[in-house]
Formats: sequence, structure tokens, C-alpha cells
Amino acid sequence: MADHEITVGVVAPAYVNLPLWVAQQRGFLGSEGLSVTSRVIGTTEGTTRAVRDGDVGIALTAPEGTIADAAAGGPLRVAAGLINRPPLSLIALSRHRTVADLRGGLIGTSSLKEGTRHVAERMLAAHGLAYPADYEWALEGSHIERWKALQAGTIDAALQMIPYDYIAEEAGFTNLGPVTEDFAFNAVCVRRDIDPALLTRFLRALAQATLWFRGNIAEAAAIAAAETSAENRHALRACRALAADGVLAYDLRVGRAAFDAAVESLRLSGGLPTGHGDPAIALDYACLEAALNATQGGTGP
Repeated sequence: MADHEITVGVVAPAYVNLPLWVAQQRGFLGSEGLSVTSRVIGTTEGTTRAVRDGDVGIALTAPEGTIADAAAGGPLRVAAGLINRPPLSLIALSRHRTVADLRGGLIGTSSLKEGTRHVAERMLAAHGLAYPADYEWALEGSHIERWKALQAGTIDAALQMIPYDYIAEEAGFTNLGPVTEDFAFNAVCVRRDIDPALLTRFLRALAQATLWFRGNIAEAAAIAAAETSAENRHALRACRALAADGVLAYDLRVGRAAFDAAVESLRLSGGLPTGHGDPAIALDYACLEAALNATQGGTGP
């Protein structure tokens, strides 16, 4: 029986949260005496704000807001990493056949300060398109809402999460390519005053779930399909993409290149002003280390 309840804030029922779903459905959280309720908040900024304000105990969200908060002396910390290479593709209306066709267009994003905005901006810059000279942002919300906007034709393109990129391709939209660079896209974000014993138990369950996922892709896909009402074939393809090298952080740490890319994007967009402290202060793995030392004899996932 659970002796502690935790509310975990998430941006959307997205496949980047698969370790949490596995931890819930396979009993890893229950074994730690934890009962977890997910609260879908809809935006990355809103999810970061919810954990900062104490409306949720833990947030699984883009870490840029937490990094900026910590560098400015705030209470937020990144307790673990989840996604080091975003499983996203740039999906466009069918009339756009190349990235260059998006010049002058409207690009959907979940935030103007973090997450898909930064990933999309870097991807478009690699193809010679710069903001604001060549395109505008449309604040649409999570990948689910961006998919609705694409279907309505109110935006020209948006990064789409697995399996929505597959679904979009099948519906005749143009896939302009996947994200190929490392970028810290989803992480476990907390207030530094969280009960460390509670956080350690949560992270231990997450580590066990991640390890289980590695060897049970088909079973994990069934869990994901149930969580998202996706077709099994899409769920399986999505889980295989998550299992690819470099995507899911099996050691539950933000990769160095992924962290540096997020920090660089924060600086370029003004989210990390000159004079702030060292952004690396945001990374606090004390509870993660304790969790991994108690998992698999200290070997971790």
C-alpha cells in the first residue's frame, strides 16, 4: 500500500514520459510505497511554473526554465534527465516540400522561451532560416495542439512528437526531417527543498522502469498505446525510436552535449542574461546517485 502520494506535472501525454507510465503500470512506484497522479498542464512554461509554485511535487518537462531559475538563484533543480535527443520531426503542410519553403511562414511551438521553440529554431537555422527575419512563431501548446493547428492549416509547420509525425505523414503532410542533434528536451525537475528520501524513491522507480523498458519494447508499446489511445503499430514504432542510441537517457542524466545545446539556446534567446550564475548549478544528482546505488547493486540502468 502506498504511503506517499505525489502529483507529477507533465506537459502532455507524450511518449517522452514513457518511463513514468512503465513505473506506474509495472508496479515500480508501488514497490517504493508511492502513488503517483499525473497532471497534464499543456505547456512547458506552465509545467515549470507548477513545480516552482508547489502545485505539483515533480515536473517532467523541458529543463530550460529550471536551468534559468537555478542560475538566477531560484529554487528549481534538474534531478535527472530523460530525453537527450528529442524524438521529433518537422512536419509541414503538404505544399511545403523543403525547409526553405517555410520562409515567411508561421511555425507552431509550445513555448516562446523553452522546449520546441529552441529545438525548432536550431533546426531551421541549420537550413539558413533565422528568426524573426524569415518566420514567425505561433504559440499553439503541446504536440497534440500543434497537430490540430496543422490539420486546420493555421500554421505552416511544427515539430511533432512520435507517433504524431508518423500519423501526419500518413495523412499527406510533409516530413521535412527528424531532429538529429542532442538537446536536453525532457527532465525531472523539482524544487531543491523536496524531501530527498521521497525523491530518491521516485527516481529509483524511474530507473527500474527505464531498465525494464530497454528489454521489453513490445510490452512497453502496449502500455504507451493504452496511455495515448494510439494504434499499436504506431506505439511500437515510437517505442523503438525511444530505444535508439542517444534518445532516452538510460543513465538518467542530461548528456553534456544536450545540456550545452539547451544553455546556448537560452543565452541566444535572452533567457539566460549575462551576469547570471553558472547554469550547471541546476544539475543536482544527489538523489539520483542514491537511487542508482540501490538499483542493480549500484550499476544503475
